Amino acid sequence: MPVHVRPATRADRTAILQLVRHHRRAQLALDWWSLEEWLDAPTAWVVERMGQIVAFWLGIQVDSPVAWLRGAAVADGEDAVALFQQLWPPFARALASQGAEQVVGMAYGEWLEPVYQAAGFIRQTVVITLRKDDWRIPEIPAVPVDIRRAALIDIPRIAEVDRLAFEPMWWYGPTILTRAWHQVPYFIVAEEEGEIVGYAFLDLYGMHGHIVRLAVHPMHQGRAIGARLLAESLRYLIDVGAYPITLNTQIENQASQALYRRFGFHPTGQEIPIWGCSLKA
Repeated sequence: MPVHVRPATRADRTAILQLVRHHRRAQLALDWWSLEEWLDAPTAWVVERMGQIVAFWLGIQVDSPVAWLRGAAVADGEDAVALFQQLWPPFARALASQGAEQVVGMAYGEWLEPVYQAAGFIRQTVVITLRKDDWRIPEIPAVPVDIRRAALIDIPRIAEVDRLAFEPMWWYGPTILTRAWHQVPYFIVAEEEGEIVGYAFLDLYGMHGHIVRLAVHPMHQGRAIGARLLAESLRYLIDVGAYPITLNTQIENQASQALYRRFGFHPTGQEIPIWGCSLKA
C-alpha cells in the first residue's frame, strides 16, 4: 500500500510516542531535550499509511552546519529501509532548507546501518565507551591554571574553545552548552590569566556518572590541562559515590584514549557507528 511522507505535527504526539515506546526498532538521543519539545520542529517527519504513522525520524540542527538524526522509530513488521528511502529526499530538503550542510546519525541498533547505507550515507567513525570501575585518581603534574565552576556568562567563551577543539560534526555551540549548564550537576572551566582554555562537564543517570565533554583549546594542549579537568570531574563523581563512571570517545582518538587509560578507564566493547551524508548540491 502507498505511504504518505510529511512533517510531524503536535497532533501526532500520541502516535509517535506509542511508536517509540512500544516497537522494537526505536532510538532516541535527545541529550537535554524531551521528545515533545521537538515534535513541531520542521525537521521532525513521519511516514503514514492509511492514516496510521508507521515511521518517524527527527533531525536536529543546533549552532552547527551539521544536523544530527536524534530520533528514529519504525513499526514492527515494516520495511525500515524502504520507508526511509521514501522519506529521505523530502526530509533531506527540509534539513538543507534549515541551513544544514551535512547530516549524521548514530546507529545504536543494527537495524539502522542498512537504513543509512541504502540512503547513501557513509560510515564516518565509531564511538566507543570506556568505563572506570575504581575511584583511584593518578598524580598529575602541577599546572598553572585555575579550575572553577562555569558561570552562565562563560558560555560564549566556552563555545569558542569547543569550536577550535573539535570538527564541526562534534561542535557544542551556545544553545547546547546553555541547556547543559542549566541541567547537569557539574560544569567546570580551566582558566589561565583570565582566559578560558578548557572545560568539562558531566551528568548523572541515577548513580551512573558519565563525563559528557572534555575539551582543551588547541594552543594549550599537551600541558596536562585535560588531565586536571578529568581529575576534578572524577573527584566530584567519587564524592557523590557515582558508579560506574563512563565516557565516550572516537575509536581513532588515540591521544584521548591514552589519557583515559592512565586514569583507569577501559573499553567496554560497546561501539556505536556514526553514519553521515553531505547535503551540499
